[in-house]
Formats: sequence, C-alpha cells, structure tokens
Amino acid sequence: MLKKILILATAVGMLAVSHITYTAKLVYGEQSTVVTKTVGTVTANSSLYLRESAATSAAVLASLPNNTQVDIISQSPANWYNVSYNGQTGWVSGEYLSVKTITDASVTPVVAMTVGTVTASSALNLRKSAVASSVILSSIPRNAQVTVISKDANDWYNVTYNGQTGWVSGLYLTVKTVAVTAPVTGVSRSDSSKLVDNALSLQGVPYVFGGTSRSGFDCSGYTQYVFNGSGISLPRTTAEQFKVGSSVSPEQLQSGDLVFFSTYAPGASHVGIYIGGERFVAASNSGVSISSLDSDYYKSRYLGARRVR
Repeated sequence: MLKKILILATAVGMLAVSHITYTAKLVYGEQSTVVTKTVGTVTANSSLYLRESAATSAAVLASLPNNTQVDIISQSPANWYNVSYNGQTGWVSGEYLSVKTITDASVTPVVAMTVGTVTASSALNLRKSAVASSVILSSIPRNAQVTVISKDANDWYNVTYNGQTGWVSGLYLTVKTVAVTAPVTGVSRSDSSKLVDNALSLQGVPYVFGGTSRSGFDCSGYTQYVFNGSGISLPRTTAEQFKVGSSVSPEQLQSGDLVFFSTYAPGASHVGIYIGGERFVAASNSGVSISSLDSDYYKSRYLGARRVR
C-alpha cells in the first residue's frame, strides 16, 4: 500500500518556527507542501522588552512597540519566547505576546506530481478505457514521459500525453513522484486557489464545439465558465481572451493564468488555465483534462500567457 510520508520541520523548544509538510509518495495528481511559521504579536500597553535571556533581570536588547510582530524560534517551560525581530534575536515574556501560526509566504511552495516513463520495447498504446480491447487513441514511444492522473485496481493508469488523456497498462510503465517548484499565486492566493479548484472539478466534462456549460465545453467556453465562477468576466472566443489582462512570461507563470496556443489555426486558437508544475487544464478533444506545457505538442505551439485578475 502506498504510504504518505510527512516530514515536519520543527525548531528546538515547545513551539515550531515553521512546519513544512512534504509529499514523498505516489499519490496521483498534484500534492502541494504546506508551509507555515509561528509568529507573535506584542500586546503590552506600550512596549515589550527584548531581553538577552529568559529572565526579567536579563539585559534589554530592544523595545518592541505594541502590535509589533515577531518570528518565534522556541518557547521555554517558564513561558518565555525566543524570538527574532529586525534581525535581532532575544527573549520576551509570553504574558505580553499573542501567538499564532500563519502561512509562510517567504518559502516557495513545492508540488509533487506523479509521472510515468514508457518501458515497452517499441511503443505503448494509449487506450480510451482501461482494457486491452479498448480503442487506441495514440501510440506513446519508448522512454516517453506521461503525467499520471490515477490508477485502477487492475494496474492500468489514467495518463495525459501530448494533450491527450487515456489509459495505459502498468506493465509497461515505470512510475515515480517528482517535485517541481510551484509559483506563488498572485494578487490573491485564496481567489486563485478557488479558481483552480473550480477548474479541476470539471475534469471529465466532454468536449462540445461551442459548448459553454457543464454539459460540454470548447476551450474558450470552459475558461469563460471557470473565470465567471470567480466573478471575472472573459470574452467568448480564444482570440478575444488573448487580448485581455497583462502578458506573462513563462518564468513568471502563476496558478490561474491563461495559457494560449496556436493549434488548428494561426494565432490564439486554444486556451487553458495554468495550475502549476508546468501543467494546465483545458477543454480539448478528450474533454476537460490536464496537460503538460513541456509536452512536444504544446511546447511547439505555445503562444503566450495572460493574467486576468
């Protein structure tokens, strides 16, 4: 059975400075780290002394004004906190400190994603369903890498390859989890997360040319629907959507950005929503599914990205 391995980083003492939960196991789909830190806010009427050691008789290093926030390193049994403030480390009495744990925005999150490498002697068939008699969608060359979405009880893997989603036999696939840097979301992390969650919840909805509802989407109908769910209005067509917002370079991509491709027609003719880890979700011929920007198909057709928020 696949087991989740959690590595919790803690500081010496009763309280932890930061808690970093890493995913180091085969869990299909994307798993992000949770990065937090413990901080304290000064509640003294005027100010709180930062002292050299955990005693009221210790030398005063600095005076911390009311409502000042400090980073907590540890806590002593006598309710003194070892803290850091403006580059200076010392001790303060816990009697005048309100302590809480917050997200540490200074640490770049990491995403664990599951990938598979084809080990078949020549090529591996990507099939419509998880049986050997199912329709063949395409042929995946030996040593090609696919993004793994899920696995069934019979050792068949639901994967994405070159923008196409289907099933392959696990007999010819070497599977592992890799870690990739996930860009920190932009103006509002919570809003971007909600938008991406909404986008991912629609996986499996079929492709319908001109479709704009859960009954079926085309690519721009899908992005328009998802953004509308977050209170953001987008034009109807891919070409028009490519004109809104601000341009984003590949190095600055953030979850929730729109990514555009030139596929069946010149200019912007396909659009999806970036979800981190060099992946995006879009309505394509196989329905709403996740694809990789690094795939040969999409890498050669990438046109640009826009940030609309």
